[in-house]
Amino acid sequence: MVKVALTFEGDADDVIVAIRRLAVGDATVASSVGTTVETSAASAPAESSDEAQPDAPPAVPEGRWTIEHVRAFWGFLADDAREIYQRVAQSAGYVLSRQALLEEMHLTVRQLSGRLSSQGHAVRRIRRVHNVSLPHPMSFDSQADEYKMLPDVADAIVRLNL
Repeated sequence: MVKVALTFEGDADDVIVAIRRLAVGDATVASSVGTTVETSAASAPAESSDEAQPDAPPAVPEGRWTIEHVRAFWGFLADDAREIYQRVAQSAGYVLSRQALLEEMHLTVRQLSGRLSSQGHAVRRIRRVHNVSLPHPMSFDSQADEYKMLPDVADAIVRLNL
């Protein structure tokens, strides 16, 4: 474990310069503004990278979407995002062009993006609740300008009549 304590003293302009240089990782900050830098390491010896870190969170296993995951994910999604998911899940091949989605829902690109923002939050909540790392259920292919949904997710949405 590394502990860092910083104290800035001096003229406001010099302090601002020092903070900016630290922010960009400039190692010469101490000598350039005439400050003293004190460092200390934790009392525990350094561990090799092969050993497990005691404070590191446990690894989350990767998994596949199940009906239970989709049901929980659906509960975490905002209503606006659910409508978009329904349309893509019911489309042929679980693929829908962005233009078709914009026209069907009478949205702008910015509005569509905003409505889909809850999907990232929902995926992270699934990870915490179910202790599993799942791929994003729907992605945007910028080359084809279309949204693509994972078949497991789309099938579950249709089967559950969500």
